[in-house]
Amino acid sequence: MAKGLQDRWLLLRLAAQNVGRRRLRAIILAVAVTLGVGVGFAGFVTGWALSNGIAANLARMGADLLVVPRNTLVNITASLLTVQPTDATLPSDLADKLSVMPGVARVAPQRIVPVLVDGRPASLIAFDPVRDFSVLPWIDLHREGPLDADQVVAGARVSGEPGGEVEICGQPMRIYGRLERTGVGPFDESWFVSFDGLGDIAAFCRANRAAIPAGAEIAGGESGHHVDGQACLPDTRLDRVSAFLLQLAPGAKIDEVRFALGQLPSVRIVEGNTVLTTSRQALSALLLGIAVFTLFQLTAVLIVVSLLFSAMVQERWREVGLLRAMGAKPSQIMTVILGEAAIITGIGGLAGLIFGAALLLSFARSLGFYFGLLGIPFSWPSFAILETGAVVAVAFSAALGLVGAFVPAWRVRAMAPYALIQAEVR
Repeated sequence: MAKGLQDRWLLLRLAAQNVGRRRLRAIILAVAVTLGVGVGFAGFVTGWALSNGIAANLARMGADLLVVPRNTLVNITASLLTVQPTDATLPSDLADKLSVMPGVARVAPQRIVPVLVDGRPASLIAFDPVRDFSVLPWIDLHREGPLDADQVVAGARVSGEPGGEVEICGQPMRIYGRLERTGVGPFDESWFVSFDGLGDIAAFCRANRAAIPAGAEIAGGESGHHVDGQACLPDTRLDRVSAFLLQLAPGAKIDEVRFALGQLPSVRIVEGNTVLTTSRQALSALLLGIAVFTLFQLTAVLIVVSLLFSAMVQERWREVGLLRAMGAKPSQIMTVILGEAAIITGIGGLAGLIFGAALLLSFARSLGFYFGLLGIPFSWPSFAILETGAVVAVAFSAALGLVGAFVPAWRVRAMAPYALIQAEVR
């Protein structure tokens, strides 16, 4: 076993010596890999940053379509984020039917109820943090971790700071975060809680219902009761929602989806800004195009690597033939050639990371600054993603050399030693 390791180390040393003997071609090949890896790595990080920034901005535009009860009032604004406070509701299990309709990508239910917050009337909007795409994208400052059932989010026009506390229906709730101003009145003036949080508030109200005098309603049949400066929601049905917000899948036609939704009974369909819908769908197509372009670029680098190694191996046929004649095995010849390829392209990959980092710094100071002026944040990936991308880039560059050199190495492996020795250098 020790002899086998010694033989492999000797073969790798021979490969490294061969790299030094043909420096010009090695440098040309390494530069080609450097450019490919550097541009690919910088393109990946830049595409990630810009796509996240654009996606975050488009997510703030809310829904493409709203499904609401027939008599619900909806103010048409630039963003479909919610509906006007209403007592009309739809069954929550309708979400399952909506999510499987062709062209529908995401379904986010909301429930709006009137409550008293610190003794003052307000609207409380319950949403599902897992399905949501209209509330969480607007959060500015917030506490660490996900939204818990005992936490609320403050709208832009209500008082309260993250880390503070308010009473909703008499139950203390911690303030998780605040939303930025959206320009949608019912949205900015509301408080937000998860459906689990709404259930806890309703349970708290039912437990204290005995202390509520009859006829002390603050609004509506399901709305609540008011006593001693507190509001209660004992009769709130948790299996009902006020609206379903829908996002369409890429390539879906809004007219076809709206027609399908129109077959549902007792609902009203509200359409958002079609320009925003088209832009959101086009973003997915753009990212797919970038991925395809990167694939073609790496394919071109692979072809260059293969051609260069074909030439390098072909001019060394006599040298390989002499090694074979002196007893070198075909597998050892392949190890030397592939090792040489891995060394060159691995070094090129490391240089490509440095080149890619320089490109990223240039992008951040020019392209990133420009997009920042347009209101599109240049959101850098996390360190873990950058680290993974760097490791993958170096490993891919080494694999690129192995794949590119495999065909010429396999061709030489199959040739007889005398044929290699007698071959003319081309």
